[in-house]
Amino acid sequence: MNTPILEQLIETAHNVGDRGAREAVTMDKNRRLSDELLADMVDGELISILQPKRFGGLELGLPEFTRVAQVLASYNVSTGWVQCLLGCHHWWGALTEPEFQEELWGTNSHSLFADVFAPMGKVETVSDGYVLSGEWKFASGVYWSDYVALGGMAQLEGEPAPVNMMFFVPKGEFEIMDDWYTLGLRGTGSCGIRVDKALIPAYRTVRMDTLFAGTKSPPGASYNPGPLYQQPFSAVMALAIAIPSLGGVCGMLSKFRERIQTRVPLFTDQKQNEMVTSQVLLAECKVRVDAIEQLCYAYADELEVIGEKAINKEPHDLLDFRMRATGWRVHLGREARSVAELLFEHSGAFAVYEGDAMQRYWRDLYTMAQHIGIQHETGLLNYGRYLSGLAPTKTGMY
Repeated sequence: MNTPILEQLIETAHNVGDRGAREAVTMDKNRRLSDELLADMVDGELISILQPKRFGGLELGLPEFTRVAQVLASYNVSTGWVQCLLGCHHWWGALTEPEFQEELWGTNSHSLFADVFAPMGKVETVSDGYVLSGEWKFASGVYWSDYVALGGMAQLEGEPAPVNMMFFVPKGEFEIMDDWYTLGLRGTGSCGIRVDKALIPAYRTVRMDTLFAGTKSPPGASYNPGPLYQQPFSAVMALAIAIPSLGGVCGMLSKFRERIQTRVPLFTDQKQNEMVTSQVLLAECKVRVDAIEQLCYAYADELEVIGEKAINKEPHDLLDFRMRATGWRVHLGREARSVAELLFEHSGAFAVYEGDAMQRYWRDLYTMAQHIGIQHETGLLNYGRYLSGLAPTKTGMY
């Protein structure tokens, strides 16, 4: 890891995170981060950690990204979620067609894009590209995005069946639907998107089989030949989804420790930190959080090793890693949610009031655990098959 740069980024993350914590009630009410908070993340280079140097990014690695994002999410999960999603998009944007990368970042290195991978769009193939229409949900970061990448199935010449693709739609050709009324992650503004007959040239598209499972090489992998961009797509993207759970449960645990220093439960004369039950609970939760933290770090570290081995053309069992990484991240998500449940249960009646930090952490962690990238039952299916000596059922998010 690049320690001097990492230390500076972590200091920035603490400062920006503190602002996120102070604005937490407002962002929940507004259902989005403030533009000023987003600007602080951009100006502090918290989003450009994985962006190619050729376009003004830092081009660091997943270990640095993980530690910075963890700090940010520990203050406010919605802030960390937006940073993680937009930050990993600066990584996967480097895998797109070079012509699109130049369009995206050539004149403005801070251009952002949101995405929705679900192939919900209606696609018509025309002589000069594709015509895309449809509606998509969960476009995190869309309020600040210059493009959105949206999934759809297209019938390509020479292909026996429709191909799963992503289509990049510029601002002005998509509509943001004001539909983000949710249990948690309220501050992320992850609204739905509507597109009506947008013409998408071929260079603003990516075939999903060049990304997921690595069956073909992404078009931008040779344009950005560093080891960071040789790492398995789904494993990198899903790690970015898992990190806010780690940061969130770290923040919730810290708030709980503060809370019990002064809280005296009703009908008792003892502060909560003096109660044996709370002491044991706190120790148990800290050990569990330490364990998922180390699992998350190991995940990021191995991704860096894989990238270096790819550059040096050394063998590495990618299927084994993808299977293990799937198991790790869904375990991380469920453990974070489980610890959050214990902490919330012992936080007292006042935690049920809207605006209480403990309630917000709990809601956010439960909401994140629903994401397909860390959803426990779905995520463990293929890993279980792999451990049992069976082939994975599909080449999706593993």
